Amino acid sequence: MDVQPPQGVPQRGVASRWISTIAVASVVAAIALVSVRSLSATDPAHHGGPVQAAPSVQEGDRAEVRVAAARAIARSLAPLPSRRLPERTAQDAKLFQLAAALRAPGSAVENPCTEWAGPFCARTTLDPFFSALDGLRSGKDSSRVTVAAFGNSLIAGDRIVDLVRDNLVRTFGDGGRGLLLVDRIADYGPRTRTGTWADGWKVYTVGDVKPPPVPMGLSGVAHVSDVPRARSRFSLHGETRGTLFWVDKGAGPIELRVDDELLVQTTPRDDGHGQLTAFTLPPDAEKLELIAHKRGTVIQGLALDRPGPGVVLDTMGVPAADSSLFLQAQEEMVSEQLRSRAPALVLVMLGGNEVKRLQWGRSTFEKVERDLRRFLQRIKQAAPGSACLMVGPLDAVLGPTAARPFQQREDLHEVIELQRKISLQEGCAFYDMFAAMGGTGSIERFHTRGLVHDDLVHPRGAGLDLLGALLVDSLLRSWSEAPRAEQPYALAEAWARLVGEDLLPHEVQPWRQAPPVALLPSDSRDPLTEGIQRVLAVTRAWTPRSEEARWLILEPGAPHDPPHAIATAGPVNLRCAALVPASAAARSGAPCLPVTLPPLPPDLQDPLDRGVTVGAWLLAELVRHDSLSAARSAR
Repeated sequence: MDVQPPQGVPQRGVASRWISTIAVASVVAAIALVSVRSLSATDPAHHGGPVQAAPSVQEGDRAEVRVAAARAIARSLAPLPSRRLPERTAQDAKLFQLAAALRAPGSAVENPCTEWAGPFCARTTLDPFFSALDGLRSGKDSSRVTVAAFGNSLIAGDRIVDLVRDNLVRTFGDGGRGLLLVDRIADYGPRTRTGTWADGWKVYTVGDVKPPPVPMGLSGVAHVSDVPRARSRFSLHGETRGTLFWVDKGAGPIELRVDDELLVQTTPRDDGHGQLTAFTLPPDAEKLELIAHKRGTVIQGLALDRPGPGVVLDTMGVPAADSSLFLQAQEEMVSEQLRSRAPALVLVMLGGNEVKRLQWGRSTFEKVERDLRRFLQRIKQAAPGSACLMVGPLDAVLGPTAARPFQQREDLHEVIELQRKISLQEGCAFYDMFAAMGGTGSIERFHTRGLVHDDLVHPRGAGLDLLGALLVDSLLRSWSEAPRAEQPYALAEAWARLVGEDLLPHEVQPWRQAPPVALLPSDSRDPLTEGIQRVLAVTRAWTPRSEEARWLILEPGAPHDPPHAIATAGPVNLRCAALVPASAAARSGAPCLPVTLPPLPPDLQDPLDRGVTVGAWLLAELVRHDSLSAARSAR
C-alpha cells in the first residue's frame, strides 16, 4: 500500500529554489535514460538484485558527495536537545505500570505534515503549539501558552486534562489558573476550577435537556444570580491579570473586590452583547470576590493568569455535550472570548455522546459529521493561529442494563474513523484514545480493577489519571520527535544530491509519498535502529507492521533470509532489501535487494546520528531502485 497525504491537509509546494534544482536535473534526464540501458542489474520484478551503474572515474567523489548529503539530512533531522523529554515522576511511573497491567499501550498522535522539503516533513499541524513550547523552554518567550480544552462529562470535573496540565506546567512553567466558573455545575464535586465559595447562583449549560434561557459563551456554562448580591470567592496564587466574561442584558453592576477592597465595578448598558472586563490584581493579593448586585446577572466565566511565561489549560467540559450542543453557544461571544484567551492549542475531546445518540436513533452520521466540521471551523476561524488536536472517544459498551453489558456499541469504530477523517481534513491532529486504552474490552478490564463507575461509561480515580497520562505522554513525545527543519530548502537540496539529480525526473512516488518501510527485526532500544526509524518516520515511511509495508528491510546482522512470501513468490507488491555493511559482500542470487551501507566517516561516532545517516541513505537507495525501474519501463 502507498502512503497518501491526508486529503484536505494543506500541502505547501517546494519553493522556487527547489524548482530550479529540478530544472537543472531535467537537463541531464536524457543522459540518465541512455545510461539506464547499460545498467547491469536484475529486473526488480524477479526478486530484485543489486542495481549498479557502470563504473566511473568520479564514483568515489560522487559517493563522498552523497554521504555528505546524508549527513546534512541527519543534522537537520536530529532530535533537538531543547526538546528532550523530562524524566517521569514516581506517579507517572506507577500509572504506566498500571497501563501495562491493563494492556493499555498508548497511541501516537497523528500529526499531519503541512510543509515538505523533498520527502521530509519540515512542519506539522501542531507546530504552532510546539513552537510556543519551545519559546517557554528556551526562556525567549515571556507570555503564557494557553490550551483550550473542550469536552463532555469526562473532563467536566477537570479530570484527565488535570494530568495534562500538571505535566505541561511541570515542564514549561505555571501560567496561572486560567478560565474558571463562579460556581460548580452540580451540587457535588471539587472546586478546582471554580470559586472556593459561592452563594446565590443558578446554573445553565449547553448540555441541559431544555435549551438554556440565557446566552452561552466559550465555556458552555452560564451562572445567573438568583438573588441580589450573589457572591463567589476565588483564592489567588500569584495571578495578577484577570478577565470577566459577562452578558450585558438585564444585568446590574458587578463588583470585584480584592482582599475586601474595591478593585473594579462594571457599568451595564443593557445592550445585549457579551462583555469582557479586564482587570489587574496586586501581586501579593490573596482573595478575589465577585458580587452581582442585581438578580438575573449572567456570568460566563472569569480568567486568572500569572504575569510571566508558563502554560495555562482552560477546561470547557460540559456533561452530555457534543459538537452539536457546543454550537448552541452564541458564535460572536465564543469567538471574542476565545480570541481573548489566544490559545496555542485547542483540544477537542468529544465522541462518546455521539456514539450513544446514534445507537438510540437520536442522531445521524450526517448530523455528526456536519456539526463536528462546523465546530472545528468555528474554532479555527476564531483562533486561526492555534493548533488543533481531536481526541477520540473511549471504549463504549451497552451498559449495566443490557443483557450483555460489555458488548461494544455498534457505531464506535465508525465515529472514531469519522472524527479522524474530519480532523485531518480540517487541519487538526488526531489522537485515538480508544486504541490508547487498549481497544475492545478495555472498559471491562478497567472495571475489573475498580477503575470505572458502575454505569460502565465514566472512568474514576486512577483510571482517569491513566487516560490523562497516556494523552500527555503522547503529546510530549510528538513534540520531542516532530521535525523542525530550520532551512527546508537546504534539506530538499541535500535529498537531491543523495538521490542523484539525474534520477529526479523519474523518481517514483516523489516528495511526499515515501514507500512504507518496515525493519525486520526491529529493536527500538538500539540507537542505530532508532536513527533509521527517525528518518523513515519524518518521511512518513515508517510502519511498525510488516503487512502495511511496501519494503521489508533486513537490518545489519539479521539473517539474510526474507519472509516466506517474498522467498517463494518474489517481490511483486511487497519487496525486500537487506542492509549490507560496506566491508561485506552481497550474497549472489539473494532474493533481497542488497543495499550497501555508505562508508561512514570516522568522525561520525554518535549511534543515533549514524542511524539517521544510514536511514537517509537507505531511503534514497530504495527510491533510486524504484526510479531506475520506472526509467526502464518508460523506454
